[in-house]
Order: sequence, then structure tokens, then C-alpha cells
Amino acid sequence: MGIIEELKEKINSLTARINQSKKQLQDYESGEIKLSIVAQASAESSIEKNSFLLHKYTNQLKKLVDIDIQDLNEQEKSKEEIRKRNYYKYQTQRIKRDKTRTNKEIENALIIMDELPADMEIEDDDVFEIGNKSKELFLDIHSNLDDDLLEIKNEFLKLVENDFDESNNELKLLNYRIPIIIIQLRTLLHNVKENIEDVNLKKFRGFPKFQDWWIHELWISHQAYLGLFKWKKIVLSLFMSCEQRKAFENIFANWILVKKILNVKGRTGYVYNHAFDKMILKYAELEEENNESNLLSLKNIVAQVTQKKIFTRICDKDILLNDYLKFKIEKKNLQKK
Repeated sequence: MGIIEELKEKINSLTARINQSKKQLQDYESGEIKLSIVAQASAESSIEKNSFLLHKYTNQLKKLVDIDIQDLNEQEKSKEEIRKRNYYKYQTQRIKRDKTRTNKEIENALIIMDELPADMEIEDDDVFEIGNKSKELFLDIHSNLDDDLLEIKNEFLKLVENDFDESNNELKLLNYRIPIIIIQLRTLLHNVKENIEDVNLKKFRGFPKFQDWWIHELWISHQAYLGLFKWKKIVLSLFMSCEQRKAFENIFANWILVKKILNVKGRTGYVYNHAFDKMILKYAELEEENNESNLLSLKNIVAQVTQKKIFTRICDKDILLNDYLKFKIEKKNLQKK
């Protein structure tokens, strides 16, 4: 992208931010919305900072109008290519000499450098982060993890193959993504248990049960969002390190995405959804709540949280017991017989 295009994008982005902050303050002054003192100060600060940058970039854009942009872009491109080539050419030496890192961090980073494909280019900070996470979460690239992933994938495929037909053909895209989420969550759980054993804390009792209707009704009802948010907050409190919390944030985002895709598919996604839930319970001890009384108990919790707000209704039994959950309960009852 040329310099002028970049400046125009920055100017448009800054203008939009300024207008948004001004609109927020106008709505606050007119009484349409409420803002905390911190939020009000943040909006005012945003207008001041972005106005300064807008003035700066506007002046730069004016100065560049009479310059031979094409020639300038070629020069910049050439400089950037040289800089980039040298950056990755001397990356290993630079990492070895990094005085801001511990010897262990440098050692972990160099291991990652050795395992990366030759044509893969990753910034220094990212190399260190990957190295640290790999050690913290036992995510080293080794054959055992590959074997486990293959085993989980094959087991998952066996669960869905008998009910597979052309109507859910596009769900094949999840055949690899779902096993990855399962093994990531299993690895994280293993890491949590080992950390707890190391410091002699009470035995880890597992993740709290999730409720499928949170995902089924997400973006439709505020109760679903609040329920999911409360559950996620409880799970995050179980972790002892920032690395564990960051790992769960990524796993959580992917888990919600896949579950939401399967929920949107309706009945054609039930078998996949059920297989996913079954294997996550087996390998990561993450279980869905299907006890009706426990499901309905959240109604009172949400009511207490939202009692001072203006909401039209509280979730009822019909929303909590969605069609997929009924399908899953029927499956469980058949297995018991």
C-alpha cells in the first residue's frame, strides 16, 4: 500500500473515532446514555489525542501531493525489503544476544527457531512468546502430541461417520479443527493439575459445567451472554498463571466459534455437536449441564444481576431446553437402557 493510501486510511479512521467519541459525549449531555467519570474522561482524552494525530497526518498528506509518489514508494519498498531480509537473516544471533531475556527464555526461543520451517518468518517477540507458552503448556512439537491428535481425530470421525450424509457435507471442515480444540483443552487441563500438585494445593475438581443454551441464544438474549460470561470468569479464576489464562482465552474463542457454527446448523449439526461434547468430556473433563433444575437455577441468578436494568423478560424453560439439548438427553437415556 502506498504512503498516500496509508495516510488516507489513518485520517478516515481517526475521523471516525473522533466522531464516535463526540457522539458519545453528546448523547451523555442529552441524557440518552449514562457514562462513568472514567468513561467520560476517556472519551474527551480520545478526542484530544486523535485530533492531534488527525492534524499531523493531514499536513503530511498535503506535503506529499507534489512528490513523485511512485518513485518514493519504490524507494521505501526497497528499503523495507532490505530491512526485512537483514532482520530475519540475523535473527538467531540477535536472539542469542538479547540482554532483556533470561537464559531459559533464550533457550526456549532457539528451540522454536530450530523447529520452524525455513520460509516461516516470525517476529522476535512472537518467537519468545511461543517458546514460553510451549514450555508452560507442554506444547512442544513432538511425535507424542501428533499421535494423540491423530488418535482423537480418528475417534471423533468414528462417532460421526454413521450419521454423515450430503446434507451436512460442509461440516467436514470441522473434522480437524474439533480434535485440535480437544487436545488443546486436554493439554491445558493437564498443565493446571501439574501446577496444583507442584504447590500442594487442593485437588483440581474439574471445570464447572457449561450450558449449551448460552451459545444457542448468544447475541439473541442478554441472559445467555451473562451466563456465559459468568461461567468464563469462574474458569479463569482456576488458573494460576497468565500463560494458562491466555491459552484458555484462545481455546474458548475457538470452542465458542465451532459450537455456534454447529448450533446454527440445527438438526444437521446435532451428531457433530454431540460427538464434540462427548469427547471434550472424556479428554478434558468439560461437561454440559443437562439437569433441568440446575438449568433453571440460573434464571434467579440472572434476575438478581439484571434487576436494576430494564429488560423485558427472563429466560424460561423452553429456551433453556433447546432442541439439541433434548436430542442429547434422549441419546443418554437410550444408552442407559
